[in-house]
Amino acid sequence: MRYLAAALFILVASLPFVLMLRSGRPETAPGLHAAETLAIISPHRREVRLEYSRGFGDWMRERHGRNVEIKWLDVGGTSKILKELESRFASSPDDPGIDLMFGGGVAPYLTALQQHWLAPLPISPDLLAGIPPLCAGTPVYDPGRYWYGVALSGFGILYNRRLVERLNLPVPEDWSDLARPAYFSWVGSGDPRSSGSVHMCYEIILQAYGFEQGWPLLARLCANVRGFGEAGGTVPREVASGDIAAGMVIDQYAQTVIEAVGRDALVLVLPRRHTVIAPDAIGMIKGSRQPELCRLFTEYALSLEGQRLLYQPAGQGGQKHALYRLPVVKACYTGTGAPGTDPYDYPAGLMYDNDKGMRRWNVLNDLMGVWLIDAHADLQAAWRNLIAQGCPPDRVAELCRPPLEEKELEALAATWKDARRKQEVMQSWAHAARERYQRLSQ
Repeated sequence: MRYLAAALFILVASLPFVLMLRSGRPETAPGLHAAETLAIISPHRREVRLEYSRGFGDWMRERHGRNVEIKWLDVGGTSKILKELESRFASSPDDPGIDLMFGGGVAPYLTALQQHWLAPLPISPDLLAGIPPLCAGTPVYDPGRYWYGVALSGFGILYNRRLVERLNLPVPEDWSDLARPAYFSWVGSGDPRSSGSVHMCYEIILQAYGFEQGWPLLARLCANVRGFGEAGGTVPREVASGDIAAGMVIDQYAQTVIEAVGRDALVLVLPRRHTVIAPDAIGMIKGSRQPELCRLFTEYALSLEGQRLLYQPAGQGGQKHALYRLPVVKACYTGTGAPGTDPYDYPAGLMYDNDKGMRRWNVLNDLMGVWLIDAHADLQAAWRNLIAQGCPPDRVAELCRPPLEEKELEALAATWKDARRKQEVMQSWAHAARERYQRLSQ
């Protein structure tokens, strides 16, 4: 009896711990098999990941009777994602352990396609028929079916209306306005080396104005920047709090703070002749263990149910977070509850060259990093000195002169994987930038 009593005591005492362990495990709904897993690498913010996990999970249970969990791989922005893919394919080329790449614009997909990291992903022709092939002159999906735009993004300027009025600053309508002397220390920017959306803003300027005129504009604009945050979502929060008056943003981050703070306080401007409406893409990683799930997730994301996640308000259809994105499916822009803006009506003011942007992505990051960000203190000191002198044109031109010609940049891009050559060039840039800025600070 003593042994029986002891066994019963242990059983009763351990029961709460057993129940705690069971409560931490997801229950499989009756009739469903154990959960399948889809691994997605993405720079998307937490709210986007949560909504797609919930929405796709519900869709798979209701439409296909399957239980699917998404494993989100968050390694940072697009530059870090590409480095992660490079590392995985170098160590395990046939089994990288990732099924899909989701988000980050289009440029990383062009790089991944060039590196043979993507696999073709055919989807239902009926779904594809509902997506226009172009938006404002920019392709919305790949003709070879290696990537598809899921959402459309605009790149522009967010400004704090009350702060601009109080400081008597000119209302920013184009990128060039952020480069005016009046905006010294009142501009915000993320770091293009770590944020793909910020990099796109810089590349758009260089393509819209041409490299010879675009670089001087970027030099003055960056000289006006108070500080460079790592993530693209930092600037909208700084504008909303009044730490800065205006900054470079992607529309989804801007709309999030506009809805939180109010449309009377914050304004988003898309420079009509000097910006693009670009897709935010999805593509299947070569060697995926779940090609069928990749197709189903992509078809969900492009279905009316998946597209509504982008723009419907929180509380509708089980949605907990508003995402403030623009869908790619044309039919979403008609009827009750449609987005207020149809990007397919936006004029094609700039024919953005995706191939050029992809080819020089890394070398341009390093060029901007050395000349505009790492040397920022010296650049600001020189610009402050020239503003105090009344901005003499010859000295301003000297401050902002491009460090090389565009054709030289293209040539460097082709050899930028040579680590020794890259280090030598960057060291020469650093020396030249420091010498130029310090000379003009006097």
